[in-house]
Amino acid sequence: MTATKISPRDRLLKAADDLFFKEGIRAVGINRILDEAQTPIMTLYRHFGSKDGLAAAYLERRGERNAEEVASELAKRASTPREKILATFDIIVEGLEQGEFRGCPFINATVEMASPDHEVAKIARRYKEAGRQWFAEFAAEAGVPDPAGLAIQLTVLLDGAAAAAALYQDSSGATYARSAAEALVDAALAAASTGSTGDDVCAPAVAD
Repeated sequence: MTATKISPRDRLLKAADDLFFKEGIRAVGINRILDEAQTPIMTLYRHFGSKDGLAAAYLERRGERNAEEVASELAKRASTPREKILATFDIIVEGLEQGEFRGCPFINATVEMASPDHEVAKIARRYKEAGRQWFAEFAAEAGVPDPAGLAIQLTVLLDGAAAAAALYQDSSGATYARSAAEALVDAALAAASTGSTGDDVCAPAVAD
């Protein structure tokens, strides 16, 4: 059986995906990518224009792949909005438990860029906003009073879990984030069933 030949463009993207994620976009030079991809520099310029163009394409592709994988898993695991939200956390926890984790590539890329208007930062922001919108749609489908607010809380938990896993090289924080997400979702659903606005779901207790 003949192996499928990988195009020079895809070799560059694969090399970028491996190196940028593990070591950072700014830390990896063009020559390192070219050596890994076994591709001449003119091929990089022809397909991507520059290293920044390659970084943007890498992040776009990683985002598309992540979204497809999560959607595929959710279709197998969950049917209700609540199940979909919590299954998303389960998928992240499982990913973190597989080994060394370098943090969220989209947050990492944003931090590395000098300006929030850089194309790489814009791509990262769009991906994170799409994830927040995903949660908001599930929450709205469930009938929670403030789906946008719940979505923000859930994405903060996910981002915090990813950052903690990278910092401590320990995925246990993601398990606690999942438990916190379940508590938030159930509190929001309870507020929906009682007709509350949901404004007090996360309000701390105040002593008299």
